[in-house]
Amino acid sequence: MGGSPQTFTRRDFFSNFLKHVREDARSESPTIVEVRGEAEEQVAVIQGRYCLAYQNSFCSVCSERCPESGAIEVRKGIPTVDADHCTGCGICRDLCPAPTNAILMI
Repeated sequence: MGGSPQTFTRRDFFSNFLKHVREDARSESPTIVEVRGEAEEQVAVIQGRYCLAYQNSFCSVCSERCPESGAIEVRKGIPTVDADHCTGCGICRDLCPAPTNAILMI
């Protein structure tokens, strides 16, 4: 037990963590997570504080790229999600150009 104790920094922790996340992403079989034993449907929710359209910039990427007709509509320059039509595919979230992603999947 001689010598100095080994230190483990936050940088070491996150480097290790990210290495494992990248390995999981490369694996062929997707990881399936069940919540309370059953799969739950997701719906897109737009966070106005991050959405470019809410900040008086023109942006309609989410509604243009949404594969489900009527799920995201732009009214007066502001996108809104119709939960009845949203399938929860997450394409809008993946394509959101805002510096902080404005779309959550809930």
